[in-house]
Formats: sequence, C-alpha cells, structure tokens
Amino acid sequence: MMKVGHRFTSLLVAGVLSIPTYSLANTEDVDLLHQTYRPVKVKQVSLDHAFHQRILPGEVSASDRATLSFRVAGEIATINVHPGEDVNAGDLLATLDPAIFEQQLEVAKAQFYLNKVLFERSSNLVEQGVVSRNDFDQSKSDYAIAQAALDKANTELAYTHLYAPYDGVISRRFMRMFEFTQQQEAVLGIQTELSVDVSFQLPEQFIGAVQRNRASGESHAEVQVKFDSRDEWFDAKLKELNTVADPSTGSYTIILTLPAPDELNVFPGMAAKVKAILPNNESSASFLIPSGALVEEANQAYVFIWLPDINQLKKVPVSVNGEQIVDGLQDGDWLVVAGASELSDGQNAVRWVKERGL
Repeated sequence: MMKVGHRFTSLLVAGVLSIPTYSLANTEDVDLLHQTYRPVKVKQVSLDHAFHQRILPGEVSASDRATLSFRVAGEIATINVHPGEDVNAGDLLATLDPAIFEQQLEVAKAQFYLNKVLFERSSNLVEQGVVSRNDFDQSKSDYAIAQAALDKANTELAYTHLYAPYDGVISRRFMRMFEFTQQQEAVLGIQTELSVDVSFQLPEQFIGAVQRNRASGESHAEVQVKFDSRDEWFDAKLKELNTVADPSTGSYTIILTLPAPDELNVFPGMAAKVKAILPNNESSASFLIPSGALVEEANQAYVFIWLPDINQLKKVPVSVNGEQIVDGLQDGDWLVVAGASELSDGQNAVRWVKERGL
C-alpha cells in the first residue's frame, strides 16, 4: 500500500510541473493569433482641385423623334410598317381609304371647269356690252373660288398618304388597319438611330460652372456617358441646358447628345450614367496640417495614411508650405490626424470611432 501511494504522488507532481512548460512554449503562437489593432483618429482628405468629377444617373431618349398623323380624318386602309422596322425618308408608311376624297376631287373638278367656261364667256361678252360689269365680276369670283376648291381637294387626297419624314426606325404604332382616325390623331411614332440623347439632373452648386463657360465662350464641361449594357465611356456634347430649376429637386435638367454606339442596342427609357468633369474657378490642391499628423525624419516630412481595405498604416512623404500640405496626398486618402510620432509603417490599425457620451 505504501509503494502504490508513493507512485501516485510522483505522477501527480510530474504532471503539475509539466503544465507551465507547455504554456511557456506556446506563448508566441498565442500572440500571433491575437495581434492588436491600434485605434487611430483619421480624417478623409478632400482636395479642392481645378475640376469636380461627379457620376450622375441619366436616362436615354431619342435624339430626333416624332409622332406621325394624317392631316385629314378617315378610315385607315393600309399600314405598311411595324414597330422596330427601319425606314428611309419618303417611304410610304400608311394610307387612308381615298374613296370619299376622290369623289370630292371629281366634284371640285366639275365646278372648276363650269366656272372656267362661264368666266371665259363673260370675258368676251362684257367687252360687247352684253353682260354687265357686275355679272362679270361675279363669274370671275366664282372661277377663283372653284380654283381654290380644286386645289384643296387635290391636297386632301394627297393627305391620305403618310410618308417617313427622315431616315429612322418606327418606334410605336398607335392604331391599326380599318380603324377610323381623326385629323392629327397619332398613328405611328418614328425616331432616328443615328444619335441618342441622355438627360440628367445637375445639382445647383455645379450649374454656375457651365453657365460661366457659356458666357465666356469657352468649351463646355467635359462629359461622358456609359450604358448598362457595356462597361465603356462615350464622349458626349451638351445639347440643351434648362436654366429653370426643377421645383421638386432644385436641380437643372441637362440634355447631352452623342452618336449611337456601334453594335450596342440603346433605346429610349434605358438607364445610363453620366460622368461630368466640371471646372472650378476657385481651385486649391493644398490641405491644412492637423495637429499631431506630421513627423520629420532627416529633414523630410512624413504623414501616416490609413488603408481601410487592409486595416494598416502607410507612411508617405509630403511637401509642406507653412501650415499646409501641398503635395503627397491624394483626394480621398484617410489621413491620421493625431499621434503620428508613436506610429510605424505597416502597423495594424482601425479607425477610432467616438463612443456615445464621450
């Protein structure tokens, strides 16, 4: 019994002695698993460059579009095109039933020839004194009225044909064959495919730059357009500028125009993005140095910027003029504004967020 107890005690002591040895051997692994991230106070750099670049939502519209209608009322006899079909200027698109207009033309012709004969007869007789001057003037007036009525009948018959005003594509059909259309009632829609327009809303703080350029005769602000179906920017030109703000948004409607992109289907109503590079007359690329942001080594000034994607600090050289940083920072950088002398390049860091009540 004494030997067994002594053996058990020896094993217990050996196990206890082995515990701290294991802990000391794994201290470095624990430190690697629990690396500390230092909180740093940062401020995003906003440099007032010579240009403002903004990406704004826009909407596609047809550059040239029209709603086509007949100038006379009647029953639609034929519609020769369908939506989406390409047409050329002068193509016959639709016709009305011409029967009633042909009848009116025949009546007008008969009245014209009758009044023409009466007028010519009166012209001969008035010189002989057989017909009074009043009767002659009446026949002359009737002849002129008959001529006008004939011209009108010819014109109305021609109005039973609807032609394409320019090269384009049929965008919409409002009516079908055998339906009765009123005068100037929409029948077809047409739009050009040679160019497209993009409209967007420009905030009021930027409209002044565009207006100043227009007044001075300089080139307008640089703008580019990108469509959802292709990741490519296309140059555009300013077409229209509304100088009255939208009462609901306080912004101004701008219409751009550009040639229709090749091999890209762009239709009215599609979404687009507009990248506008707007000039700023009061430009300055300097940044005021915050207290505690600057460190100096070997006559060179440095600051730390925080990289939010990897939560690390980067030490960058800067040029200083008085109390301003004039070079070395980029627009959008996160500058560490306090405790720079205690930091190191590549150090792990997180953005310090002020807690409530502090």
